[in-house]
Amino acid sequence: MRKIKFGSGAFRNLFLSYMAIMIIPIIVFSAISVQRNWTEEQARLYEQHERDAKRIASIVDNKLNDLKWMGENLRNELWLKKMMQGTNVYNQEFDLLKMIELRNDLNTAISSLNILSFGIIVFPEKQLVQSAWGEFSEEEFFSTVAIPEGDMLQAIRSAMQEQHYFRIMPAGAIDVWDSAKHVIPVIQSLEAVNQPRAVLVQFIDSAYLSEYIQRFVSLDAKNIWITHGESFVYRHIQDTEEGSASRRQESVFAVPSQESDWQYNMTYFDSNAIGISTLVGSLTATLISIALGACCAFFLAKLTYRPLGVLLNKLMTAIRYDDTRGGGYSGSEYKFIEKSFERLVRENHTLHETMQDYEHAAKSSLYLRLLKGYFAEDMHMSEIKKLGIPYTDDMYYCVMLVSFNAVHDISDFGKLRKMEMLTMLVIGKVMQRYRLEFELLEVTNADKAIIVSAAAAFGSDSMMERIAFEAASEIEQSSGFLPDVLPGKVERGLIGISKSYYAANESLQYMIFSRGHLHAMQEEKIGNEVAYYYPTDWEVQLINNLKVGNLDTSMHILQEINAENEKRQLSEGRMIKLVSLLMETMLRVLQELNLDTGIYAKQFANRISGSEPEALWSYVYEVGTLICERNQYSNTSSAMEVGGKLLQYVNQNYTHADVSLKKLAEMHGMSVSSVSKIFKEVSGINFYDYLCRLRMEMAKELLREQKRGIDDIAHRVGYENVYSFKRAFTRYEGIKPDEYAQLG
Repeated sequence: MRKIKFGSGAFRNLFLSYMAIMIIPIIVFSAISVQRNWTEEQARLYEQHERDAKRIASIVDNKLNDLKWMGENLRNELWLKKMMQGTNVYNQEFDLLKMIELRNDLNTAISSLNILSFGIIVFPEKQLVQSAWGEFSEEEFFSTVAIPEGDMLQAIRSAMQEQHYFRIMPAGAIDVWDSAKHVIPVIQSLEAVNQPRAVLVQFIDSAYLSEYIQRFVSLDAKNIWITHGESFVYRHIQDTEEGSASRRQESVFAVPSQESDWQYNMTYFDSNAIGISTLVGSLTATLISIALGACCAFFLAKLTYRPLGVLLNKLMTAIRYDDTRGGGYSGSEYKFIEKSFERLVRENHTLHETMQDYEHAAKSSLYLRLLKGYFAEDMHMSEIKKLGIPYTDDMYYCVMLVSFNAVHDISDFGKLRKMEMLTMLVIGKVMQRYRLEFELLEVTNADKAIIVSAAAAFGSDSMMERIAFEAASEIEQSSGFLPDVLPGKVERGLIGISKSYYAANESLQYMIFSRGHLHAMQEEKIGNEVAYYYPTDWEVQLINNLKVGNLDTSMHILQEINAENEKRQLSEGRMIKLVSLLMETMLRVLQELNLDTGIYAKQFANRISGSEPEALWSYVYEVGTLICERNQYSNTSSAMEVGGKLLQYVNQNYTHADVSLKKLAEMHGMSVSSVSKIFKEVSGINFYDYLCRLRMEMAKELLREQKRGIDDIAHRVGYENVYSFKRAFTRYEGIKPDEYAQLG
């Protein structure tokens, strides 16, 4: 035998592979890191500029807010309310000293804002103007003191005829004491009516506004302008070097004013270059990472090759055994592993075939159980689904039996096998013609059994007889032998498979018996005798279910036996005979369970004389129930009844604030813990989660209607205060109630 030598080629391949795995991600990561640093710098710069833009907008908005407060303060002045009166009752109060004091106060308020050129109070009904320079008629003031240019005066007079809380007019020019100024009029009604009797008109000086804004402008801002509609209110351009500015990108931010119709627009410079130090640092880190990666690749290659060597040593025995049989083996480590895996694949294939054989046997076994009587439970139904059998309890079934008992002198095994193959082909062809699903399997009392299934009713018994006749005829044409093909009745439900099977089997057994032993006249006589229906397989299942206390399945078996025998219209004597056999089964079970059978036998004997079959059936049901209930709890139904009452009460009264576990416990005379446990068993969740879910669903419906306030909704769904409601709503829905209402 040639000794297998393992070289270092596998180790070198592992090392180079790990080097590639290490270095490629390092290079990619370095490139991504540089890109990420650049992106983060740009994002940081963008956020800085955005904050600065919002800061400037907030500063100007604060000054506009000061203008609003000036109007708010004037609204509450008593002297202003007196001057708005249409009569001259209060004129004597406003002497020269009082008017000087009022003018000084107005001048002080205007000067304190730092951006106003001047301000006036206009009384449209009196056509008077109150200013820091004195009292004028409206016509005199706008023709001698402050002379607006263009359409400004007409726009101001038109605006004063309507109620405006705070309105900024378009900018324009005005001559104030022969001094030209560029101003922005601001209109504030000092009375909340359609035609106010007093209006505050403030004139923002564009020069003052520019000086005020420039105090807060950062060096990064290239251009700042304020627009009102499509017109410019203010504009500032930062002095920059033209060459450097052309090589830099710009970011433009538009921030709407929160206090007016203005919009603030700011332009900032962005830098596209990454610092040299950052680039050098990234390159250095990349080189160090590559060196460390090479070291790691070397150690990983050694660690990886070590278990490979151990595995190869363990496999050498098998390879050497093959070498002794096949004349030796040569190749690398991977050839050696490849051969081992080929053996593993062959073994896995063998195992897969074994599993398929097992699944086929399990399916065949389950089909036979269905034929003998399969009373479905949840566990049984899961077994049917697990094996991939598409049968449910709502489908329709019919069983057909194929027997070659009528065919004699068939001793050639080859002919029998050919006959079976032709039978399978013919059955498949006939079922395909009628578009029926079927399963073909072997049974002991016939050659083949066919289970025909359909989701809906697929025909009558006469239709199945026609299908059986066609199948028998075509089998005869193909093989030269005429088999017996006998259908059972069409039944619904899984247990119907067994019913149909036993019906077909009875017909088959009668045909075989009559063909070999009876004459035609005797066939007619015996054919009129109707036998009771009590299959041995059903009896075995009844005994097993009674022993384990499975009441539902036991009653199901008894009911199916009763129903099937009622269909056969047995005579009273045969029905009593059947019930007596069932009672014998019950007594055997009682005896095996070491229970007293004497009392039940005596009671049945007393009932059997002079009683109707229905009464005997009732007694059989009663005895079966007593046997099954020997291990059941007696208080289960009462607990479920209390749970149902608790659930009903909560569903009807969950909008009441006093619904609680304590109240439910007092109502039913139980402890709080007992009520909580029963409620959770009935509803599936604890009491307070269930109560809160009901309330939240009603609250969401009321919020979507948007017809009531949050406080009203909180009380309607059962909360005593709105704080508790908001907290519960946010916890369960992940959003505040008012935010949910806006979504609707």
